Amino acid sequence: MKDQQENKLLMNEFGYLIDKIRSASFIEEPFHFLVIENFLNQDHFGQVVSADEVTRPEFSTTEKMIRDLKETGYEVQLFPGCTTSIKEYLKCYNSKKWPVDKGILEGFGLTFRLKTYKTPLLSRLVLFLNTPQFKAALEEKFGITSPNYVETAIQKYLHGYEISPHPDIRKKALTYMLNINSTAESEQTAIHTHLLRFKNERRYIYEFWKYNQDIERCWVPWDWCESVRETNLNNSITIFSPSNDTLHAVKLKYDHLKFQRTQVYGNLWYDTSVAEYDMEYRHIDLLGRKTNLRRRMIKSIPEPVKKVLKKYPSLTRVFSQWCETSFTTLKC
Repeated sequence: MKDQQENKLLMNEFGYLIDKIRSASFIEEPFHFLVIENFLNQDHFGQVVSADEVTRPEFSTTEKMIRDLKETGYEVQLFPGCTTSIKEYLKCYNSKKWPVDKGILEGFGLTFRLKTYKTPLLSRLVLFLNTPQFKAALEEKFGITSPNYVETAIQKYLHGYEISPHPDIRKKALTYMLNINSTAESEQTAIHTHLLRFKNERRYIYEFWKYNQDIERCWVPWDWCESVRETNLNNSITIFSPSNDTLHAVKLKYDHLKFQRTQVYGNLWYDTSVAEYDMEYRHIDLLGRKTNLRRRMIKSIPEPVKKVLKKYPSLTRVFSQWCETSFTTLKC
């Protein structure tokens, strides 16, 4: 009974956010997603960005900033593209030496999640975003029918945090990011998520992921992709349901002593995942020397057959089409 009364109060206060989701129009480039500007009303957004948990003073050192965040109610969060060791992060940050795979990552970040709320409005907002009503609105908008659960929190991300282009793992049903940065300067700062698509020569990967659902989707190098859009507007929310083409990435290189990239970050997670096998980007690199199937296929053709193919262009086209089809169906 108490939960029902609490949900009713939350709906009265924040129900307009559900209406905004229901009425929003989808954007299709570079993939199917929503961007809703001015998501929170002016009063709510003003209270959010003026909250002590969101707006912190400028700091002279990263050590002082981290100590302040912990005192404010934040804790280090296990997160992709990040370490959970403050000591290791500070060592890398101060030396500018990052222990990473240069083929994928160039940074090594630190993420903090707010665990203790001192501002009542922030607490109520996050409670609302975790309600069955908000979850149901997202499911309806994106046609999600499989069992899932919702997880929403407020997070801050420090310099060095990076996630290379990826479409998200198959267990994730939906993701949303609401920018609640404390300064308008944030919109012109390089701290935002890129929405990307594969370059033409890499688009075979879309089909590979489509026809091999038991294989987990992986991170890929930045130079395989082209950025189409950045989610830079403050008080805007970006929402999408991960699929084979929902490539997104972020690379933070900024002065986090002035302000920290801050988001309301949420996901819907499927109860189970269809993925059974992991596969690194190197294993789907058909353009690389060691795994170029096209080259190996051509080299394996007997010389008499090559002569016939050269003599009859129509047969060459058929063979080329077969090669392209093979790339999308073979598990390599």
